[in-house]
Amino acid sequence: MTDQKTSKTSARDGATATAPELEPDPGGAAPTAERARVLAICRSNWEYRGIDDASMREMLAELSAHLEEAAAAGRSAQDVVGPDAKAFAATWARARAPLHRRVLRMAALTPFVLGSLLFLTHLIDRTLTLSIEGPRLAFYAVILAGTVAVEIKRGSLGLKGWLLVGGAGLAFAQIASSLFGDDTFFRVPLWVTLLLMVPGLPYAYVDTRARRAGAAAGAR
Repeated sequence: MTDQKTSKTSARDGATATAPELEPDPGGAAPTAERARVLAICRSNWEYRGIDDASMREMLAELSAHLEEAAAAGRSAQDVVGPDAKAFAATWARARAPLHRRVLRMAALTPFVLGSLLFLTHLIDRTLTLSIEGPRLAFYAVILAGTVAVEIKRGSLGLKGWLLVGGAGLAFAQIASSLFGDDTFFRVPLWVTLLLMVPGLPYAYVDTRARRAGAAAGAR
């Protein structure tokens, strides 16, 4: 009887000793957190781009299924969406969003970005009427083009993107200064600047909400 108890105790001890040697479960906490992060990024990007709720739920369900299948096969979320989740989400959104909606969005956001730049300059210069010279016009053109290009590809510039685009804008401003000098081309009153921003305000509001929701989902 004593031998049987000793044998059972040894078996339990052996199981306890060998348990840490088991391979980690590919569907553990880290892969689950990564899947949640990717889904949150995609949701934020799709909300930002105006994807309707029904389509978004369908897209998230499909993506979640692909991520779970990949995890079961021992692959990471990056193997499914690639190294840039925002670019993946933007590509899928372009494939699902109607052309007229994308055109309408860009038509509203382009003057909004320009108006935001002008409004910031109004504040910095403390003036109700801006003088637009060649260097300033070149700077605005580069910032606007970069913002639109990244908007189409990824959905947002991010800090590094803004730094790169801003650096390119300053470089082109220097070139424009040497070519055209600092003569005033035209003037922009404050009311025109504010008018440019109006069409993009609803999109900016939706974008802010989507970013907060994405950040909250990522934190969970």
